[in-house]
Amino acid sequence: MNRRISVLGLFGAISTGLLGQPARAEMRRVAVLAPSTKSREEVTLNPFFEEMRRLGWVEGQNVHYDRAYGDDLSTSLPFLASELVARNPDLIFAPPSPAAVAAKRTTRTIPIVFATGTDPVGTGLVASLAKPGGNVTGVLSVAESLAPKLIQMLREVLPGAKRLGVLNEPTDPRARIDIAAMATPARVFGFTLVLADVANPATLNTALSRLVEQRVDAIVTSTSLIFNLRVPLLEFANAHRVPVAGHRSELAEAGAIFTYGSNLNEQLRRAAQLVDKVLNGTAPSEIPVEQPTKFELVVNLKASSLLGVKIPQGIMLRADRVIE
Repeated sequence: MNRRISVLGLFGAISTGLLGQPARAEMRRVAVLAPSTKSREEVTLNPFFEEMRRLGWVEGQNVHYDRAYGDDLSTSLPFLASELVARNPDLIFAPPSPAAVAAKRTTRTIPIVFATGTDPVGTGLVASLAKPGGNVTGVLSVAESLAPKLIQMLREVLPGAKRLGVLNEPTDPRARIDIAAMATPARVFGFTLVLADVANPATLNTALSRLVEQRVDAIVTSTSLIFNLRVPLLEFANAHRVPVAGHRSELAEAGAIFTYGSNLNEQLRRAAQLVDKVLNGTAPSEIPVEQPTKFELVVNLKASSLLGVKIPQGIMLRADRVIE
């Protein structure tokens, strides 16, 4: 009897898996629609894959990732989404809004999870944040645009600035939202907005050259494409002594004078937890869209010093992190 109990106990331990997690013998297929290049996305999405492993999803054992890379060309996303859907995955992980929108337009049945969405209701991804109501759920970068706050801080940092360059990605919903949100505070704080479109990597230098020719005093940006192109962006801008501010701390690490926004790595980890819920049987329609609860102010003192920009004490006191 004792031996029978021991055997049953061992079977129960195996069936529930390690650390009390349920066993995952069945191979699940997760499509990953990533808008940038393979080399960039392997770095950016690493927190997502790490969290998936922590949750018990081991690539090659119980999950297969079908990765598709857009190479920073938004026009390629609909085609890539169609290819992924044709292979009938269990779920599509489409981190930024443009990828999620492309996936949603391709399928209304396969679950989709996004990680850095902006205005998912306005873009038709979900019916509401609390009750998505369809095949999509995910994590927001911000419930409302942070552009007004960014402009307010720019006025503190650059009190004499008059012209503000804005890098716009025409196909990114966040760009439209942020530009619209900038209009009133720009007028209140005395900024003239100068827009320059960046549709793909080949147009980045042209857009930046236009802003330099227009003698902008600073540049702001918020879109996923510009985030992926942050290294060449900051190299160009800093070489021409034009300060840059944005919404992701990774921009500050690349040379922006300051950034204010939610933590990307945390959003990716939370998105992995939503993917885990869906793979374990919860419908996306039943999973509320999550919103960030904390925003980080990151100041790059080294970059600002090289550009001759003095960061006010008020900004320094509010900073969550300072890069020296």
